[in-house]
Amino acid sequence: MTELTDHPVYRLLETKYDECQLDIVVLQPDGPYEGEVTHRRAVVEAFALLNRRARIANNFTASGFQVWVEQEKMEARPITWEELTWLPPNFPRTCKEKKRQVRELRQQGKQYCERWDVLSLGYAFLAPPYGLDAWGEDFDKLCQVLFSNRDTLEILSWNDTWSNYFDDGNEWWGTACWSVYDRAAGVFVVIGASLTD
Repeated sequence: MTELTDHPVYRLLETKYDECQLDIVVLQPDGPYEGEVTHRRAVVEAFALLNRRARIANNFTASGFQVWVEQEKMEARPITWEELTWLPPNFPRTCKEKKRQVRELRQQGKQYCERWDVLSLGYAFLAPPYGLDAWGEDFDKLCQVLFSNRDTLEILSWNDTWSNYFDDGNEWWGTACWSVYDRAAGVFVVIGASLTD
């Protein structure tokens, strides 16, 4: 597989969301698509590529951290677009909208609270341990850049027992790994999330 280093998501993350701690790798398969077998190959290749980066989740490779993978422990299940991108009901699209919601709740004697029921890509992007100055509209933009052909996506969610990558997230915040294949573009997006405070 070949990493598509010129994919627009890399520039978006570098210029607008440089504090984002998701690990995103965009790959072009070198051979034919073979379902879960190719998804697994993409995830393994993506995790190998992470070792070339300065930062992997909470860890810096300069300190000696390297990701390892035990493929025989990998398990996946298909999920829907809605499961991948889930956000809480009435999640604010902008900072201005959140301020309005907070103000209205205060007038009712209530407190603003975001309730995250699942570790979705929305949660992973918008609610990392130390926060990210991003809102619903930012998440929409990220998804548009990553997944322009939503009707042609095959999405797998992976378990978290096959790599030391997940150690930090298993301590507290959570873990996730998704592989998304766009049949129309012939491109994989692999996203990892594993953070702690």
